[in-house]
This record gives sequence, C-alpha cells and structure tokens, in this order.
Amino acid sequence: MVEKLTNEAKHTCILQKYIENPLLVHKRKFDIRCYAMLTSINGNLKGFMYEQGYIRTSSVLYSKADFKDKFVHLTNDCIQKKSKDYGKYESGNKMDYSEFESYL
Repeated sequence: MVEKLTNEAKHTCILQKYIENPLLVHKRKFDIRCYAMLTSINGNLKGFMYEQGYIRTSSVLYSKADFKDKFVHLTNDCIQKKSKDYGKYESGNKMDYSEFESYL
C-alpha cells in the first residue's frame, strides 16, 4: 500500500502475512540480516551497504503443527537463546553468507 505522506497522519497500518511454505535452511526457518545506511547531506541522498551480513536460524525443525512454538517460527536471538537447542546447528544460530551460499 502506498500512501501520500502529509503533515497530518490520519492512521497507521501494518500489513503482514505469514508465509506458510518458507524457504528453509537445513529444514529450519531463517532470516537474512544485512547492514545499510542512508544519509542525506544538503538534500543529497546517499546509500551504503556493508557487504557482510549473516543468516539467523531457528533451533527447531520447521513444522506447521504448532504455531505457538516460538523456537520454530521466530529467529530472533532474544527468543532463540532461550531454546535448549540454541547453537546446536550453528554457533549462536548464525551462519555467514558464504556458508549460506554453499548450502544453496
């Protein structure tokens, strides 16, 4: 949804959809973390992207059986570090881009 921005915001909307058949790494959910910076100096926009990032993985094999199991569905480090399987597959549940590329 594209909304024209004005000085007076009328409302805020957040749209999201759970992906039922996500791409998995070793049968587990993951997300891709990258670092970017956008600057504006005297109205000139400039963007930078750091080449290195990482893949965050879940501790538990993906299953649609129990959507309440945070360790299956959320890759956030603050959630995953509470799992008994945290770090079982990758150190800190993270892999670098080259490991991910080898997997693919």
